[in-house]
Amino acid sequence: MMRSIACMLLAASLAACAPDASTELASGKALLASAASNAADAKAAQAHLQRAAEQGLPAAAFHLGLLYRRGAAGLPADKAQAVKWLRVAAEAGLPDAQFILGQMLMNGEAGAADGAQARAWFERAAEHEHAAAHFELAMAYRRGALGLAPDEAEAQRHLMEAEHGLAHRMPPP
Repeated sequence: MMRSIACMLLAASLAACAPDASTELASGKALLASAASNAADAKAAQAHLQRAAEQGLPAAAFHLGLLYRRGAAGLPADKAQAVKWLRVAAEAGLPDAQFILGQMLMNGEAGAADGAQARAWFERAAEHEHAAAHFELAMAYRRGALGLAPDEAEAQRHLMEAEHGLAHRMPPP
């Protein structure tokens, strides 16, 4: 009985000292600057971002996805993990994650290219005035790509929306 109370108090004490998701995200983002050339910082950034993402922070999932997409010193790229974490952030509504996930699906970076899914993610990002997503949609309408029929009027509309989106760019997560 005494041991279980001591264990419960110790567990509660450790939980109170554990960094919250916001602190983990901030620590991970701070380490990303040197992660490209410093293996210890890359691994630490990955660990901080992983903990924050697992606690439900979409911005942490976004940055973790980017880290897996490009790799870092001592951390090889892992496209499947990149897609996994970018999808978490995209489903949470982050336009930058929606756009990058669309790019990865369009380019077949983690398997076979999937134009229909890529288009769906570009469309979701475009709903948030994401300029690059509008540009991808404009080019797809112009070329008849991503499962779209060529449509110059839609291409022009998306180009105008891209221009508008550049003037109202939201800060990255």
